[in-house]
Amino acid sequence: ARPPNIVLIVTDDQGWWDLGCHGNRDIETPVMDKLAAESVEFTRFYASPVCAPTRAALLTGRYYLRTGVYNTRFGGDTMGAAETTLAEVLKRRGYQTAITGKWHLGQYRANDPVSQGFAHALWQSHGHIERYFHPDQLRFNRRPIEARGHVTTVLTESAASFIDAAGGKPFFLYLPYNVPHEPTYVEDEYTAKYLKKGLPLREAQIYGMITHCDEQIGRLLRHIDQRGLRENTVVLFMTDNGGITRHYTAGLRGAKASTYEGGVRVPLFVRWPGRFPAGAKIESMAADIDILPTLCGIAGAGVPSGVDGKSLLPLLREGKGDSPHQYLYHIWDRHQPSLKSRWAIRDQRYKLVLDELYDLRNDPGEKHNIAAEQPDIVNRLRTEFTRWFQDVTAGRKFEPPPIEVGHAGENPVEIQASWARLDGTHTTWRSPGGRQSSGPDPLGRPAPEATINYSFAGYDWDTIDGWKKPGDRAMWRLDVVQAGTYEVTASYGCPPAEAGGRVRFTIGDAALEAIVKATGGRNVFDRFVIGRLKLAKGAAWLSAEVAAAGPGELMGLNRIWLRRLGP
Repeated sequence: ARPPNIVLIVTDDQGWWDLGCHGNRDIETPVMDKLAAESVEFTRFYASPVCAPTRAALLTGRYYLRTGVYNTRFGGDTMGAAETTLAEVLKRRGYQTAITGKWHLGQYRANDPVSQGFAHALWQSHGHIERYFHPDQLRFNRRPIEARGHVTTVLTESAASFIDAAGGKPFFLYLPYNVPHEPTYVEDEYTAKYLKKGLPLREAQIYGMITHCDEQIGRLLRHIDQRGLRENTVVLFMTDNGGITRHYTAGLRGAKASTYEGGVRVPLFVRWPGRFPAGAKIESMAADIDILPTLCGIAGAGVPSGVDGKSLLPLLREGKGDSPHQYLYHIWDRHQPSLKSRWAIRDQRYKLVLDELYDLRNDPGEKHNIAAEQPDIVNRLRTEFTRWFQDVTAGRKFEPPPIEVGHAGENPVEIQASWARLDGTHTTWRSPGGRQSSGPDPLGRPAPEATINYSFAGYDWDTIDGWKKPGDRAMWRLDVVQAGTYEVTASYGCPPAEAGGRVRFTIGDAALEAIVKATGGRNVFDRFVIGRLKLAKGAAWLSAEVAAAGPGELMGLNRIWLRRLGP
């Protein structure tokens, strides 16, 4: 028979506690609350502590450290092109596939949602966008676009139009909203609602974003109902990590980026009218990696090899059942994952957070550390986590993939500041084994004597600053897929009083220099064509370097573009 439609809704940074149905008396989420009542709810469902890792696990069914993702920025938010996604599996099953929202698993062609199985893709590559009203950091398929209205409304309307265009074929709609992730922008009426309740401004804005999103989810669900699709549409709602609000926390400890319950426990509602028992609550633990095998089971599709998750379909059908997992694992580190990172492991009852042990059955708020009383349990859990960590990291390098340049369908290629490795004058590094080497530090750290540094201002506005001494440089790893002549363009800011230095761009054996020109100020970026380089096919390093210092700081480098002009 025709498989059901699937709608997977994910909000960004909404905590387990940011729902009326979870005891929050101040927040207004009537649509989400009603959906919970109509669904099977997993009350012990877990995601990763931060967003890109959850998204990788969600779409592949694999622990995120296996997928190439290890960060939320610096290129570490790029999922391997060889990963098999839920969209690819369902597309082969005959589904129409769409994403409308936050991708955050790769910005370049080989790693974007179009290459990963989504035929209709209105998406953002970054962890957040700066303009929630009239957003201008979205792409439709691979074309940059501008939109009118609040981004939550824009995404909902695109999702509804995709459903209408499905033409009666089964569809998979992945709707990862980018709210309530900061910045906190929503219409004033939503914020005012919560200011009247006495919430601080930031909390009122976040609650307002959630209520606005709740309304838009209601709009989409009504659209499904009006087209007679309700009975044959599976709707899932979850969030991507712990919350960022503190007004009400349901007694949970920690928040986003933490491995305590407040950082990793998230809601999951699954509705299929007439098939799954409405109102059932399942306390058995489950995780983000389980979504793919579960939806494969619902769609009648085969599960790809190498999947770590387990199907929750038997539990959904019965509204009860035991967890398919003996253990669940959590880890997060801004730089490199290690056994010194923030990590946790839990079994059916106990949870070890580094050296702290909690009995979640009797202490869900993780207030009483019982590690000293239960050393055997501590050792068992630590041993198991160590085994798991060694397994998921074996043979893996945690560094950004090379940026492919020269694709006809992605020309020019934009190279952002956040992907750079910074390298100061006379830089030498010693490996853990004591061997001395030169060149960029593997962790992207500048030399101790260097002034060059990286400034975060929201992805598209990031800069590399502090260029003062000849030899200070930033480097990017490239893969030139077509040899040819390439035009180099740079965007930077330079106050008039500091103009006049020289910058050198080098790719492989080809190099060119240019005088750094004045712009309207340090934070006023202008684009300049630097010149042309003849590039050979293959791996290469792109280097931007101080060739001659000017009267002050060389520039604030924002972005670089490489355009292939021809042979």
